[in-house]
Amino acid sequence: MKKVVVAMSGGVDSSVTAALLKAEGYEVVGVTLRLFAERRDAVKCCGGADSAAKARASAQAVGIRHYFKSAQGLFSKTVIDDFVATYLAGGTPNPCVECNRHLKFSYLFDLARSMGADALATGHYAVIKDGPGGLGLYRGVDPLKDQSYFLYCLTRRQLGGVLFPLGGLTKKEVRKLAAEFKLPTASEPESNDICFVTEGDYAHYLRKYAGVKPRPGYIVDQAGKRIGKHNGFFNFTLGQRRGTGVYGKARLYVTAIRPGTNEVVMGPLAAAHSSAFRVRGLNWLLPPAGGEFRSAAQIRYRHKPAPCLVRPGSGGRAEVLPDEPQFAVAPGQSVVFYDGSRVLGGGIIEL
Repeated sequence: MKKVVVAMSGGVDSSVTAALLKAEGYEVVGVTLRLFAERRDAVKCCGGADSAAKARASAQAVGIRHYFKSAQGLFSKTVIDDFVATYLAGGTPNPCVECNRHLKFSYLFDLARSMGADALATGHYAVIKDGPGGLGLYRGVDPLKDQSYFLYCLTRRQLGGVLFPLGGLTKKEVRKLAAEFKLPTASEPESNDICFVTEGDYAHYLRKYAGVKPRPGYIVDQAGKRIGKHNGFFNFTLGQRRGTGVYGKARLYVTAIRPGTNEVVMGPLAAAHSSAFRVRGLNWLLPPAGGEFRSAAQIRYRHKPAPCLVRPGSGGRAEVLPDEPQFAVAPGQSVVFYDGSRVLGGGIIEL
């Protein structure tokens, strides 16, 4: 009997993952990472006290051993600090990718190995299967729930030690299974996009928890003319149109954020598009054979992958040239390269 550690977040997906694996005959152990210190306004999401209690209840319903492991310091250092620093540098962070990179598929993956497990399983909607060149990461079958975009940080070595039991299922089917297994999370609502931003928006979080103070500055047009004021460039993201306080005959979009001068630049729709951008920190799950190659680049979670030419460089960097200019290519976000449904690799769009 193979032993599997399941990352249990307290949601329906991880609960069904544990139940399915036990039904298939695995020795299943649930582990929940505590990511936040206990406090009166504790977040009600993955890593918080509320979710931890739900994970424990689900483990009891499935009939498996369950453990808590504190990872607050690591989460704060690798996810929260990066989240704040990226916004203050004028970028748009992707905390889900960093959580997967540093918590689930590094810290927890190694913990599972130390517990004698043959694999780590999570409730992600993605598929690992054999393909040209060996095991590969592919999109989940449910196009509305596919999470392969957030998983490009997996290493080739890890693919053989990770299980995604929900990759071949739709969310509707998972809900049905949860009811059949009589899991307490069967009707659990969907989690937040950014788990630790539970009230207001990210700007509110920066002010309340990260101690970021207002930094009044100017909004300027493409020529540098002042057309408005703001209370901090970090309150804006590339491509933003609403909520800027700038109104005119033509629609204007945020086209650049300049932390050095505390300016937010706005311009027409065409100026918010990019015909080329650079990527750092590349991780290849199917390394390119050599030289430039064609692919499809997904520059954010709900973005339709765009056909492009990729020119790999040195030091884990590359230049990406989309066939058509792309809207709101935001530094700090991840770009993931696909060949059909297969993930080739990905990295972070450079500032």
